[in-house]
Amino acid sequence: MIRTYNNGRFEWFVVAIVIALISLSALGRYWFMAEDARIVRMEMLAHRFVTAAANARVEFLVSGLSSSHSAERKQIRILDQVVYFSAQGWPVGVSGPVVNGYSVTEEDCAQLWSLLLQNPAPISRPAQPDSGAEYQLTVGDRVCRFQLASGKAFFDYYPIEGRMIFTVGDTSKISIDN
Repeated sequence: MIRTYNNGRFEWFVVAIVIALISLSALGRYWFMAEDARIVRMEMLAHRFVTAAANARVEFLVSGLSSSHSAERKQIRILDQVVYFSAQGWPVGVSGPVVNGYSVTEEDCAQLWSLLLQNPAPISRPAQPDSGAEYQLTVGDRVCRFQLASGKAFFDYYPIEGRMIFTVGDTSKISIDN
């Protein structure tokens, strides 16, 4: 008579534990890679944003309106929306011409996000919170901050001078100073 060895409960328990440990290890690695991918996507968005701003600047400078002394005339239309430009020729916003003491508004930043990026992702604004949005908008006196909802990365766009600064790390400790 041939006897076969049947796996007992202990062996099945050990196999289940090993498979669970391997799965947890893989899930942890996946989670870190997914967060890194979100940060890289945010960096790509920042570069696309500043490239689109530079393209709008070129269009504005080529149009000859940059030499105008009137702030009301420093504008062009992008996607049927009037966009006003700074004295240096960078897109600033839609709320009105740039004059002395100009301060960026939340509406300006949100409109720049949607006008300069092609098919932009939804963004949560303080005036219109969206819990499902992956990106958040914060506005300072002269800066627009676009950040991941997780707070792991952001970029600041200074519309008056056209400067963009991308930062990775815990953004809760970084103020939106000018």
